[in-house]
Amino acid sequence: MKWFVLRYIFQIISGDGNYASQFDEQLRLIQAVDAQDALQKGEGQSENFHRPFRNCNGELVKWEFICIADLYEIEPPGHGSEVGSVLHEPKDMVVFLDELKRREAFLHQSIYIENPN
Repeated sequence: MKWFVLRYIFQIISGDGNYASQFDEQLRLIQAVDAQDALQKGEGQSENFHRPFRNCNGELVKWEFICIADLYEIEPPGHGSEVGSVLHEPKDMVVFLDELKRREAFLHQSIYIENPN
């Protein structure tokens, strides 16, 4: 068996859909014999990832499967394995780096990370 990363695309639909469209892009691991098997397994599982629920306004929220947009084989996962990568070309590097610092600060405030020093 081999390991594959599949990029799923879902549309998030809430209530009557009268709002800005939202799409959820997810990277998921699938173990399969080959790429065709991984795609078949991935498509077969796509409807089972998100159960519909009612939001605070009582509107039904559901994820509608659009497609698997990408699939690639990876090395067997282990500690530190890369499962995805995103290349950024920000228009404003200072704003981009400031946003990363805010995210980092939020992470450290939200999760206690013991300092080994």
